[in-house]
Amino acid sequence: MDGIPPERTVTDSWPALHGRPVLRRTVAVGLVLCVSVAAALVVRGVNSLTVGGTGRETDRDRAERLAGLHPSQHPGAGRYYVPVGAIYTRTADGTPIAYLHYRIAGKDVGLGDFLRTYDLPAPGATAPLPPDLTAALGGDEPAEAPELPEDPEPTPAPTPTPSPAATADPAPAAPPGLQAADTDPDPDADPDPDADPGPDLADDTPAPTPAPSLTLTPTPTHPQATRRIYVATIPGGAPGAADIYIRATG
Repeated sequence: MDGIPPERTVTDSWPALHGRPVLRRTVAVGLVLCVSVAAALVVRGVNSLTVGGTGRETDRDRAERLAGLHPSQHPGAGRYYVPVGAIYTRTADGTPIAYLHYRIAGKDVGLGDFLRTYDLPAPGATAPLPPDLTAALGGDEPAEAPELPEDPEPTPAPTPTPSPAATADPAPAAPPGLQAADTDPDPDADPDPDADPGPDLADDTPAPTPAPSLTLTPTPTHPQATRRIYVATIPGGAPGAADIYIRATG
């Protein structure tokens, strides 16, 4: 611009910085740092609302939680798997039910890592997949696949319960006069007229008490697990590659 020195065109808004380039660079760097810190705080706040679990829970979260595979249920695992298909709904009587499909590529991690992450046993015998599971996940699932055995809850030992007869009062001890009558007296001996005949205990003798018996009452067992997990290997896939199908009810 005519009549204005070139150096004034840059520093008009910062008159105090005119002729001080080092201070100008310091102010510029400080502004950049402030903007970077503010952006980092915003990103951290968003992550705490979404990843931290304080945000809105999705159907995938509910399905994973019902199946026992939500990251919050396995703290410290270090690695978690995201299902490629997750359905959360309710049956006609209101019972929650979840269908999950995990696909393990088998490149960096495989089926063994998945089982270790969620503390699951190795697959067992082959079993048919439930029809509602295949219908919910799209129908591309195999008709049968090896099923993971669920460890049943240990059945407690039966608790001995005393019968009512065992709670009866024990027979009272016989008084000394009755104990003396247990010996057969001499029929020819004359009774001692000065002897104290003692109380008449003929009518107070208690009836013999039956021996107590114990009745074993089995403790009710826990209900069976409501989670079914099937593992199908992927033909032609990498070692450890597998499709995992899960049906869980609450």
